Amino acid sequence: MQGEADPASPRPADPENSGSPVDRARVRAAVAELLTALGEDPTRPELADTPARVADAYSELFAGVGVDASEILAQDALPIGDAATELIALRGIPFRSMCEHHLLPFSGVASVAYLPADRLAGLGRIARAVDVVASRPQMQERMSEQLASAVEDGLGARGVLVVLSASHGCLWARGTRTVGADAVTLASRGELADPARRGRRSPCSERPPRCPSERSAPGLRHPQRDAGLVQ
Repeated sequence: MQGEADPASPRPADPENSGSPVDRARVRAAVAELLTALGEDPTRPELADTPARVADAYSELFAGVGVDASEILAQDALPIGDAATELIALRGIPFRSMCEHHLLPFSGVASVAYLPADRLAGLGRIARAVDVVASRPQMQERMSEQLASAVEDGLGARGVLVVLSASHGCLWARGTRTVGADAVTLASRGELADPARRGRRSPCSERPPRCPSERSAPGLRHPQRDAGLVQ
C-alpha cells in the first residue's frame, strides 16, 4: 500500500502536492486504513475513489499549514503618507476551518478592524489572511488570536480588533447535537484592546435581536446577523 513510510522520516517531494503541505499519497493510504478500521471495504466501487477525494479536499482545507499570514498582509502594503486614516474594517468575511479536536468542520464569518500606523493592506489581503489562518487544524479561540497578531505584525497597526462567529460541526453533528448555536470569539491588540476606547472607535455595537426565523441551517451563514462588527 502507498504511503507506509516512517512518519518521522523527511517527506519526499510529491509533485501531486502543488505547493500544499499535504502529502496526498499518505492521506490516501491513511483514509483507506481508516475505512478498514470502521468495518468498511475501501475497495468496493462506491468507496474506491474516496481516499483520493479526501486527499484532494485536505490539500485545500489544510493549505494554510506553515504559511505566515502576517507576510501576506505585509506584501504590497501601501504607505499612508500624510493622509490621516482612522479605523478600517472589513466585515462578514466567510471562512471555513477544521476543528483540531475531532477534524470536523466549523464555518462562519470574520470581521477585522484595525487602526493603521503607516501602512494599509489591500482588502483582498485581509480576506486572504483570514483564509490562511482558517486553513489549518484550528480552534476558533486560537484563530482569533492568530489573525489579530498577523494584522498587528504584518501592518504595524496601532490597534486591531477581530471578531469571529461560527457554527461548529462538533456541536451539531455529535455529542449534544446543539443545532443553531454559534460560538463568538474576540481578540484585540494595541489601541483597540481597551474596551472603553474600542467602543468609541470601532463599529461594534449591540447585536440586533435574533428572531427564530433568523436561525440558519448548519453551514449557512447570515452576514448581517453573525458578523461580530455590526451597526
